[in-house]
Amino acid sequence: MDMDNTALSFSGPWIGETMGCDSPAHVWEIEVMGHRLRIRTCWEGHARQTDMPGQLVDGEPAFVLGDTSDEGDVVKAVLVDPQHFVIPNWDTNDTRGGTGPAYDVVFSRPGVAELSARAAY
Repeated sequence: MDMDNTALSFSGPWIGETMGCDSPAHVWEIEVMGHRLRIRTCWEGHARQTDMPGQLVDGEPAFVLGDTSDEGDVVKAVLVDPQHFVIPNWDTNDTRGGTGPAYDVVFSRPGVAELSARAAY
């Protein structure tokens, strides 16, 4: 997949479902600006939005979150199919008081794709 098609694949609205744990949905709007992404995010049912940076990965249907110049762990989102992408170990207890394991989050296009998140995962 070339970079332009990858960018188009991620652009727009997404709903994230935490696999294996009860958690509010992750509501995202991804705007692609060249190689960079601006991700507007909030938890389902909350009005407060946060912007998060991202960057497309060359040669892969994927992007990384945060400041890529940071030497720490890289959080990578990988496109599964045109309607879904997954971020392994993304839900790191934000809504559970910092306790328990991290969980994978599958993001789906709003609507019918949401219903098939578990099958795509």
